[in-house]
Amino acid sequence: LPDIPGFTFDAMYQAAGTNDLVGGDWYDAFRLPDGRVVISVGDVMGSGLQAAVTMSAVRQAIRGAAQVYPEPAAVLDAADRALRSEQPDRIVTAFLGFFDPYTHVMTYASAGHPTPMLRYANGNVVDLHAPDLPLGLRNERASEQNSSIYLPVDALLVLYTDGLTEATRNVLEGEHHLRSVLASEAMIKEHHPAALLRDSMLDKPSDDVAILCVRIQDRTSFLKHW
Repeated sequence: LPDIPGFTFDAMYQAAGTNDLVGGDWYDAFRLPDGRVVISVGDVMGSGLQAAVTMSAVRQAIRGAAQVYPEPAAVLDAADRALRSEQPDRIVTAFLGFFDPYTHVMTYASAGHPTPMLRYANGNVVDLHAPDLPLGLRNERASEQNSSIYLPVDALLVLYTDGLTEATRNVLEGEHHLRSVLASEAMIKEHHPAALLRDSMLDKPSDDVAILCVRIQDRTSFLKHW
């Protein structure tokens, strides 16, 4: 995960089976030459080694396309074309965001992925809705559905895969529980929010789980290094 003054990254990955070391979920964060930061999380349908192979290919396709295309929807479309060309029987959900550490504005797009959540300093939690088709199902239809949001100081951005909210087989119940945990006072100064979310949400995971958290801190610490 990148080291950027004013931002703290925290993440975790847990495979569904106790003996599994790999799976189809991923999280990623890296910096572009122009200074923007790319964050992504995704989930390949299925589990185990086959899903892990697809996961690696899609994550690398996103990394490569992000060097060429300036907006996340175009990057997801490029990853969709690569997936349908190389592994046409696979379906992948993904969320992708480009955020500017200077302006704190994040542009984002989704490919059928669970909605990320942003916790504000006052405890309010908002969803980052960006509905669109998963990778593998777009059939050359360019989405062009980019959204933007300002990331204020002391906010916490949480990206996750559906293994976090579907452990009880009730998605709405899982999302409600996640909002409650995010809004709690325990999240304010937690140094490892990804692990706290996992421990609060999961007993025994039935699916792979990936969580990526970005905490926005004092903006002046970034400007000093700009």
